[in-house]
Amino acid sequence: MKSLRRASIVLLLALVVSKGASLRAQTSPNSDAIHTFPLPEPQADDAAISDHKKVLRAEIAIDSATKVRFYEQPTSVTVYNSTVSVERAGAVLATYSVGSLIEHQSLRLVHAALLRSGDNGMLVCEYEGGADATREGFAILRFSPAGFNLHTLPLADFGKVVVFRGKPEQAEIWSGLADGTESNADERPYVARTCRWQSKGYVCGPPKPKPGRFSPGDIDDPGIEIRP
Repeated sequence: MKSLRRASIVLLLALVVSKGASLRAQTSPNSDAIHTFPLPEPQADDAAISDHKKVLRAEIAIDSATKVRFYEQPTSVTVYNSTVSVERAGAVLATYSVGSLIEHQSLRLVHAALLRSGDNGMLVCEYEGGADATREGFAILRFSPAGFNLHTLPLADFGKVVVFRGKPEQAEIWSGLADGTESNADERPYVARTCRWQSKGYVCGPPKPKPGRFSPGDIDDPGIEIRP
């Protein structure tokens, strides 16, 4: 399912790159605010590994002067060394090693959503990977006039992160359970953890079952949900 999704959006990558991959936030609380970043072709990864090259995967404008750039410097087909750089007027304000923070170097950026309220806001990022692209990781870059903070959330399988415009300090992580399912497309039970932002990062509660069963494609494509 995800391989079909990626194949269908290769043309989007060309359009994004031709515009400098600079994306601005949408104002409506729907999927239009979620931007998709297709994975590079295997040949491009091979070239980056051979040339020890850092690759710019995406660029998102926070404001007219500040941009967030997403880089990878792959050393193998399972280690991508993903980083996030916050830059203003050519100067680097902060750099984060997301691969290390998320504790899963095989995960790669696939979606991002920019939510803002005045000078405050957050850039929500979804990373995915694993042998069949079922492992999900999440990073949230929070910003205000005081500066930037990036923190990661618990890993999930077939999962998503839910963020709230009216409660920006709260996030919810959904993760699927196998429960005897035979294929990745089968409906399955889910658990969710509520996470709240505190002074040094997100603190997450224990997993709690969600009622019913859900199709992974309905949950993790994209793996970011924005609620009021």
